Parts: sequence; C-alpha cells; structure tokens
Amino acid sequence: MTGIHSRDDAAVFKLDENTAVVQSVDFFPPNVDDPFTYGEIAAANAVSDIYAMGGKPLFALNIVSFPDNLPNKILEDIIAGGSSKAAEAEMLIVGGHTIKNDVPIYGLSVTGTVTPGSEISNSSCQINDLLLLTKPIGSGILTTAAKSDDITRSSLKQCINVMKNLNNKAADAMIKSRINACTDITGFGLIGHLMEMTEGSGLMASIDLDNIPIMDNTYKAALAGYVPSGTKDNFKATINSVEWSPNISMENKLILCDAQTSGGLLMSVSPSNLSVLENNLKINGISDYAVIGEIRPRRNSSIQITVHSN
Repeated sequence: MTGIHSRDDAAVFKLDENTAVVQSVDFFPPNVDDPFTYGEIAAANAVSDIYAMGGKPLFALNIVSFPDNLPNKILEDIIAGGSSKAAEAEMLIVGGHTIKNDVPIYGLSVTGTVTPGSEISNSSCQINDLLLLTKPIGSGILTTAAKSDDITRSSLKQCINVMKNLNNKAADAMIKSRINACTDITGFGLIGHLMEMTEGSGLMASIDLDNIPIMDNTYKAALAGYVPSGTKDNFKATINSVEWSPNISMENKLILCDAQTSGGLLMSVSPSNLSVLENNLKINGISDYAVIGEIRPRRNSSIQITVHSN
C-alpha cells in the first residue's frame, strides 16, 4: 500500500480487510557517550517511523555491528538500552543479528500493524492545512558540539531527553484526531522531510522561523561551526526548492536543515481540526508542540517551501 515509490516513512502491506503490516528499519553509529543511552535513542528513533504512519509497533529485531577491541559490557549496555525503550513502547524484541565491524552500529527493524485505510501518509497534505511539530530541533548540531565537549550539561541533557522521548503519545493524539498527513523528523532535517510532504502532495509550505521550537544553545553551537556533514548536505539539497527571507542567517538555515535523530512528528492538519489535535496532545502530556506554518497551493514548479521571519 505504501513503499519506496511513495517515499513514506514505512512500508504498509495489506494482509486482509482488517490488518496491514507496517515495516521499517533504522540504525546508526553512537551519537552519545553512554552505551545504554545510545541504545535507548536508537530504539526510539527506529520505532518512530511506525508511529508516523499511525501504526502500532508489535516486535523488532536488533541490528548490531560491534568491534572486537571493545568490551562486551558496552554491547550488553547498548542492547539493554534498546530493550528498555522497546518495553516502554510495549514492543517485543524477538532476536536480531550481529556482525563484527570497526564501528559500533545499533538499530532495529520494527514490525507493526495498522488497519488498512487508516494509515497516515506523508504525501496527503491539503491546501490551508496547518503544520504542527511535536519536538524541538537541533540534535545534530548539539551532539556534534558534544563530541568536542563544547556544550553545557543542561543543553546536552535536554537534547538527550528529546532524542530518548518516544513519539507514541504524540501518535496516539494524532490517531484520535483527524489529520491529513504526517512524517517524523530524522536524517533529512525539518526542511528535507517537509519537502517530502510537499513534493508528494504537489503543494507548498510556508513556515515561520520564529515559531519553530529549537533546543537551547543550538544557534550558538552552529555559530561556532559545530555543523555535521549530513546537515550541510541537507542544506545543499534544498537550494533550488526553498525560498528564504533575506533576514534569515546561514546558521538558522542550517538549523532548519539539521539532520535529526529521533525527532518529533510533523503533522498536517486542517484548521477546523487543530483544536481537537491540540487538546489530545495536552491530554497525553505534550505541551511543547508548535504550529510552525501552513500548506498553500504551489506557485511554481520549483519552490516547495518558503521560510520567513519577523
């Protein structure tokens, strides 16, 4: 029902009139020092694609590469972190596969279910929809700063908590509301994943930099040059598709293109259903969401996003 051709967050395969399988996979090298925390973040990141499709995760397989020259205790802690986060997601880890490699890598292949017809695509935005983001951005830049120990303890703690936080409660609120489209913000950054939404919908988005939630000290870290290569590549990929207001700095452009790990859900919802969505988010304990823009008709074939700031 969805797959590579649709550029959606996960594949959806219909089994019968009542059940479809939702499948996705994600893994990456460590982005924090603590092995248990790394496992938590990797698991939260992997299951997020299932949530973005409106699915329920059921079980997962570990995907691991690990070098010979590191203690096995580190690997045990990584897997324990992933298992802890899977338990929080009410998802079983039923096995996996491990290979030897020079760099530790961990992630999950996640299987879930959804009722056919209720899956939420990233390409079904409607004109006049409002765009709502459930987590602040900046994790790629902040974790890059952390590698050089040039970050405050409070900023790193905030960043880690954002990455560890499951999108399950946001997804539950989304399912209980009537939204038109959704994606999760990960490696392509906010702008890149929004471009997938506008490209698939044949529409364009207008977003307001001033309304976008950004983690503390992200701008300071970007100004100091702590910008990962993936973020720079994301920005280069948007050059012909994004129209920036002249007063937006290069640092803020990079922040909006910053490659995220386990970012939030970006939802496209009609104005008439926004209050229902906001109420369901608040019931589920999510208060730091933000309405960051809206969906408009495409003005021309090339510009998919306009970004403005006061």
